[in-house]
Amino acid sequence: MAELHLVREHPDRLAVIKQLHRKLSIDPEFVRMFLDEARLGVTLHHPNVVEVYEICEDADQCYIAMEHLHGHDLRRTMARMTSLGTPVAFAQALSIARGVAAGLHYTHERTGDDGELLGIVHRDVSPHNVILTYGGDVKIVDFGIAKATIQMSRTRTGVLKGKVAYMAPEQALGEPLDRRSDVFCVGILLWEMTTGRWLYRRRSELETLNAVVHTTPPRPSRMVSDYPRDLERVIMKTLSRSPQGRFATAGELIYALDEVARRHQFTLGSTAVRALMATAFADELAAWQRAQSQGTSLGDHLVAQGASRPIAEINDDDALPSVASFDPPRRLAARYRWPVLGAVAVAGLAAASLVIASHRGSTAAPPTTAVPGRANPSPAALPTGPVLGPAVTPRPRDDDPAHRARSATSPPAKSPPVAGTRAPAAPHAITPAAASTGTATATGTATAPATATAPATVPATVVRPPRRAPGKPSNADLDKLP
Repeated sequence: MAELHLVREHPDRLAVIKQLHRKLSIDPEFVRMFLDEARLGVTLHHPNVVEVYEICEDADQCYIAMEHLHGHDLRRTMARMTSLGTPVAFAQALSIARGVAAGLHYTHERTGDDGELLGIVHRDVSPHNVILTYGGDVKIVDFGIAKATIQMSRTRTGVLKGKVAYMAPEQALGEPLDRRSDVFCVGILLWEMTTGRWLYRRRSELETLNAVVHTTPPRPSRMVSDYPRDLERVIMKTLSRSPQGRFATAGELIYALDEVARRHQFTLGSTAVRALMATAFADELAAWQRAQSQGTSLGDHLVAQGASRPIAEINDDDALPSVASFDPPRRLAARYRWPVLGAVAVAGLAAASLVIASHRGSTAAPPTTAVPGRANPSPAALPTGPVLGPAVTPRPRDDDPAHRARSATSPPAKSPPVAGTRAPAAPHAITPAAASTGTATATGTATAPATATAPATVPATVVRPPRRAPGKPSNADLDKLP
């Protein structure tokens, strides 16, 4: 919307003139928005809000005079830290987020002459509008699209204002906003500073808008292994998709951040921000310190630096990676989670059946496998409890002539085992045909095939245990359990 000019108010004091572009000064809507920012800015006086000195308006030009901030915006700072391969420390990120929240809480609490809240909502809390100074100050700037009752211009229904990647879901949907919408944006800043990734930014504005409206933010611990859990809870509460689930005010968020800092002994304040700026812009800070030692004023130094080394534009696509391109190891491991759990369940069931079998061995003879040339096991040797292990298809009745004819020529068909399931109660007798071909027992071990040939017929009768409900053990079985 505007051009920025560095001016020398007097030899020791600098200021910034924000001048509306001439091509926009002919549009009444842009003029009203610009003047709204100026009228709102002159009423705000807080250490974390940029100071506005005065408004200048003539026939065809509009100006805003405000304080000069010697530093860089958060966007450029994060990009520089990414290029250095150095993450932003938790204490530094919390200090910045706390300063932003303090400035917002002040503006949210502003009242008019009648004592009523002005209803100020910034609506554009983004890294571009957070300035960090070399002295460690955190300042919110650009109230050009802020919403307040004192504004002359009103946002029309369906008109989207603000940076898409730093909007609350209700803002992206054109719904009514309140202070909790700004709180959500502080959560985005804190999430990105502590993970080093864009949260909602995608390849296009449409994809970004869709992510803001429909995507649930991933937990920061998926990006950073040693992420503090209490800080994660604060961020996820701040990023609740429903305004009712967030902190009610920015003041509550400040209190929560202070509690996290106290538990982890983080030192918050200007010292942490100064350390961040000294790391990110070591060369620029060293140049200014040399100029100071030579008696050069800040204004002359900035003019010389601007003439010799213009500030390059930042490509947002290269500044930080997007969370959409991140595939954490935990997500890959989830693909194998259920097969592993199924295998563990089968192993546990097999172990349980071994324990039950060993316990029964002290009171009853173990079940024997029918081998050609030997008598079938006696009824007393047949287990009467439920079978633990993979599900099996119940055998047909042994006195069925058709079954006897089929058993003489081929082994009985078995249904495939289902991992982690409990089979219904079934007789544990193994037919001679099954013994001759080799079968899998309930414990998962294979029975070796017998060397002799199975007889052509099966005994006509086999004593079967009494019928019970599938999966229900008898009282005798419960008494035998260790």
